[in-house]
Amino acid sequence: MPDTELHCKIDEGQFSLAMFLSRLLTGLTLLYVTAGCLLFYREFLYNLTALRVPFSVPAGFVLVVAELFCALFLILGWYTRVAAGVGFLCSCACAWAFFAGDLNKMFAAFCVLLATPLLTVALLGPGRISLDFKHAQRRYTKRMRG
Repeated sequence: MPDTELHCKIDEGQFSLAMFLSRLLTGLTLLYVTAGCLLFYREFLYNLTALRVPFSVPAGFVLVVAELFCALFLILGWYTRVAAGVGFLCSCACAWAFFAGDLNKMFAAFCVLLATPLLTVALLGPGRISLDFKHAQRRYTKRMRG
C-alpha cells in the first residue's frame, strides 16, 4: 500500500485574520490588566513591597510600562513574537504582584488563559495583517531591486 501524504490545507487569509483577532484580543486583555495595575497602583506597590521585591517602585513601573508596550506591539503586530513572550512574563509578574503572591484559582486561570494566545502568537507569528509582514515585504522588494 503506497504511503499517502496528508496535507493540512490552510487558507492563508483566514489564518491571518485569526492571528490578527488573537493578537487584538490578547493585546486588549493586556491593556485591561495594565489599566487595572495603574488604577490600583498604590495597592500594586504595597503588594510588591509586601512580597519583598527589591526596588519596588521602579520594578513596578518597569513591569507596567513593559506590559503596556507589549500590548501595543501585539495589537500592531510589530516584533510580535518577542512582544508575546515578554508580555507573558510581564503579565505573570504583574498578576503575581497584584494578587500578592497568592496562587489561588483565579491567578492560575488568568495565567493559563493568557498564556494560550500569547504562546500561540509567539510560535506561529503575526500573520499577514501586521507591521512585521509589511516590513518584511518592504525589505524583500528593496533587496530584489538591487
